[in-house]
Amino acid sequence: MAKTTPPVKLNETVTLTIDRIRQNGMGLAWANDAKTYPVYIANTMLGEVVDVQIIQVDKLSAYGALKNVLKANPERIDAKRDYLLEAGTAPLVNWAYPAQKKWKQSLVKDNFAAAGLTVQVAEAVTMDEQVPSYYRNKTVVPVKWQGGQLQSGFYQRGTHQLVPMVDYFVNDRRLDEVIVVVRNLLEKLAISAYDPDTGQGAIRYIMVRRGYYSKELMVILVSNEPTLPKQEEVVRAIVSELPDLTSLILNKAPKKDYVQLSADNETLYGKDQIEDTLLGKRFLIGPNSFYQVNPVMTEKLYQTAADLAKLKSTDLVVDAYAGIGTIGMSVADRVKQVIGVEVVPGAVADAQKNLALNGITNATYILKDAPEQFVEWQEAGVQPDVVFVDPPRRGLTPELIEKTASMEPDRVVYVSCNPVTAARDCALFKKVGYEIAGPIVPVDQFPQTAHIETVTVLKKKG
Repeated sequence: MAKTTPPVKLNETVTLTIDRIRQNGMGLAWANDAKTYPVYIANTMLGEVVDVQIIQVDKLSAYGALKNVLKANPERIDAKRDYLLEAGTAPLVNWAYPAQKKWKQSLVKDNFAAAGLTVQVAEAVTMDEQVPSYYRNKTVVPVKWQGGQLQSGFYQRGTHQLVPMVDYFVNDRRLDEVIVVVRNLLEKLAISAYDPDTGQGAIRYIMVRRGYYSKELMVILVSNEPTLPKQEEVVRAIVSELPDLTSLILNKAPKKDYVQLSADNETLYGKDQIEDTLLGKRFLIGPNSFYQVNPVMTEKLYQTAADLAKLKSTDLVVDAYAGIGTIGMSVADRVKQVIGVEVVPGAVADAQKNLALNGITNATYILKDAPEQFVEWQEAGVQPDVVFVDPPRRGLTPELIEKTASMEPDRVVYVSCNPVTAARDCALFKKVGYEIAGPIVPVDQFPQTAHIETVTVLKKKG
């Protein structure tokens, strides 16, 4: 076989034109006339002509670092936050917000087209702010001793070098303040931090959650070791410095287990959970609870899903991938009954607590894998009017789609955080007798990033 020579060399600087924007927000430019060898470049926009230094090369593609913009997209801005680009936490930060919205709308349409579906896509539902920022109610930040100091921030793409940060731009400002306070206290007490090069050290992450309405504050120290060094001193110092602290948790998650957060939590101070409100309902939130991170947009997301579902007071609703019950409980007062299913034991326990907390009597949550439960419901003659699905990024399984169709609901409301898998799954729903009804509605839960939520309603063909 003839040896293939890449058209670019490591460390050389080349001038390229951005041909498209990839799913992750990075620009793609072709390094050869045949358009067979792509170069991927962060912090670029469609149509821009850029000078790029090649930083990684293989047979099929290369990565480049932006050196100079020769011809800028008219919607490029300078947010003066290049450290966010270095860590990849806000890849669209130099895009004017209207450009972000427009690209995300086109991204959804392109993903569905790639799955063989021609769809209408509505304009994205967004936050009211002109430059949406400081919205996240949860953050997980790595810490590392670097240059003689305990640093917090995010790792530079593909390296073990921590990019120090104090302003994350997308977090609730109080979260950023708390990260710095806790990090400084750990540094003062000389607490070891996990080092990915040596595999040694105690603290891996500082995690913070805060109630948007309640203002209750939870700090979680994620540890590589089963015990926290100088635990009494650490607890005393943190409690003293954070007057709004509601809960301090030690999460024991050794790196060898390859999980960011384990289920092994020890409450060091205060409550095991914090509480917040969503669409008028109260929810208990623990360290491991799945709870959407943009509270303002979560209310808009669930309201959009409920409105598009055209719910009736006689409806039986199934809430699949129910988590702690947020979607089902948010619509419970609009329908006859909600039955939810979730495979994570802790989430079901939380959902049951949340039912009691809100005095909801027409909803039930069951611990089981959804496809299995759907078979049991079908055998029992259960026929829902509406099925809500809100899966993780990997989307639905073909089995779940098949079992959903076998229950013959009138409508399926698909809430997705990944338009690639949403499009794939909607194509499978089409094969089992469901068609997309009305436009797909993007909901921008994550401004400044490449992520977009979508709400798609599928209706049973007559």
